[in-house]
Amino acid sequence: MHKVITFLGTYPKLTKYSWQDQVYEGNVFAEALQQFWEYDSMLVLTTEGAKETTWKILADLNDPKIQCVPISDGKSTEEMWNIFDTVIDNVAEGDTVTFDITHGFRSLPFLAFLFAAYLKIARKVTIKAILYGALEMQSKTANASAPVLDMTEFVTMFDWITATDQFIQTGDAYRLAGLLEPRHRNRKASHKAAQTLKNISQAAFLCQPFVFMEEAYKLPSQLQDAQNEFSTTSKPFQVLSAQIETAFGVFANPSPMENPLSMLSIEYRLIDWYFEHNQLMQAVTLGREWLIDAVTWKLGKPLDYKRIQRGTMERAISGLSQLGRPQTEEGDSSTEKFTVHDLNEFGRIIYNTWQEADKIRRLWSEFIEVRNNLDHASHQASPLPLDQLNKKSQQIRNMLAQLAQYWG
Repeated sequence: MHKVITFLGTYPKLTKYSWQDQVYEGNVFAEALQQFWEYDSMLVLTTEGAKETTWKILADLNDPKIQCVPISDGKSTEEMWNIFDTVIDNVAEGDTVTFDITHGFRSLPFLAFLFAAYLKIARKVTIKAILYGALEMQSKTANASAPVLDMTEFVTMFDWITATDQFIQTGDAYRLAGLLEPRHRNRKASHKAAQTLKNISQAAFLCQPFVFMEEAYKLPSQLQDAQNEFSTTSKPFQVLSAQIETAFGVFANPSPMENPLSMLSIEYRLIDWYFEHNQLMQAVTLGREWLIDAVTWKLGKPLDYKRIQRGTMERAISGLSQLGRPQTEEGDSSTEKFTVHDLNEFGRIIYNTWQEADKIRRLWSEFIEVRNNLDHASHQASPLPLDQLNKKSQQIRNMLAQLAQYWG
């Protein structure tokens, strides 16, 4: 249902209003609006004073679609909340709403914008328009009319703000990409930027750091190109773009594998970002792989992701965590223990020459326990309680930070 929500003033005055090159008259704007705007219901928010002086103008139209909705004057916070409740109670899920703020008194026009932003999210409402009959812009010449301004574009500011914040806080850029997606085919730069945002978002969720770095590198220039396609909204878009660049520019790397040290540094920042934003699954998953990368680099070996080469480095680290433990499979009664002699070549180098060997051993053990709990989604005989899972994840974060600092 399409509803018009309008505020009724207390001082009626016959005025001409111009809309799309046509002129309409009304003693209040709602009277003119009724002549050119299509709707199923017009809810006229009316104070006691407005009902006494003005409501008769609309009542005399004998339009059953126009309804008087009593509200307070909005002189206190409590009264403003009452107005809020009244508006919300009169809008159903999925309605289409047009706000008219022409005669809104005191803070009511401001509240109308907040109502619009709230209803879009809370009731899945479509905001058709926010209209303002600009009486003060009427010229003094004879037969002059007041222009009707469509201020709907300013409501989208809330969409941009919330979508940008969601991206910065969670890495989810799909709402932001949706706002960027062009409605006109010639907006190629906007389409390209939207696709890059989606790629970054998916790379963040699926823990694909190399794609994340490459796409983050493309983003600033693509946002700049998209900004050039916007006109009236270019300034706010520019400010939000700067926020995005500040947040994600630190992850940019066009060719991660060409400079392993730079890649490791950026990868560590991404791990810390995951921890900071409570995305433990990704943080622990990438943290484990980073540790193997960092140890490989510290040993002076090239980063090689082929199965055999990667497995050799992984066993060098995992072997440290097995020292002193029985070398048994489940159900095996053998008591033979894993010793330094059972380490592979690189495991022995770490054990014998690295001061941080014990830190690596303890960190790997924590990775095993926490990662298993996360990967198996509580489908275990004795899963870690949430508080323990969070505590151990924080311990992993601290140990990673110590090693990252120690290794420069």
